[in-house]
Parts: sequence; structure tokens; C-alpha cells
Amino acid sequence: MRQPPSADDLRILDPDGQFQARLIADRAAIERLAEAGPSAELARLVHGLAGAAGTFGHGAIGDAAIALDDAFVDGETGAVPALLDALQKALRQV
Repeated sequence: MRQPPSADDLRILDPDGQFQARLIADRAAIERLAEAGPSAELARLVHGLAGAAGTFGHGAIGDAAIALDDAFVDGETGAVPALLDALQKALRQV
């Protein structure tokens, strides 16, 4: 099990606290893009979120984004709701 970053780590990684704003923007963009169907832009956004979320202490988002990123490789998009749900839960906790 991975350890979430400490408060000191987060102050270094995200000194302006902008990651929460990114989560809000990413959630809206993923929802909008998913409605239009699979796209390179949606895949790029999810891939970036998969790489960054765990670093900022959002393991559930990272796990959901990794699963969706993997699903995109297989041509599937059914995991989008799980990622949106994980984002929404994380935003309520911040």
C-alpha cells in the first residue's frame, strides 16, 4: 500500500494549492469529452491524471485513472463513470 504524501511534501509539490483547481477542471473536461465519445484529448487528459493524482495524495483517483487509461488501450471507455465518481469524492474531501 502506498503512503500518501505528508503535509510537508504537499507544500513542496503544490505550494499554491493548485492541484485541487486542476481536479475540478479535469473532472469537468472529462465529463464533457466523454459525452462526445473516445478521443485523443480525453485519453491524454486521463493519462496525465493517472500519473499525477497519486503524487498529490489522491490514490483513488490515480487508481481509477490508471484503470481507465488501461481500458482506453483496449478500446474500452466504460470506466469513465468510476473516474468521475472518484474525482467527485476527492473534491468533497478537500
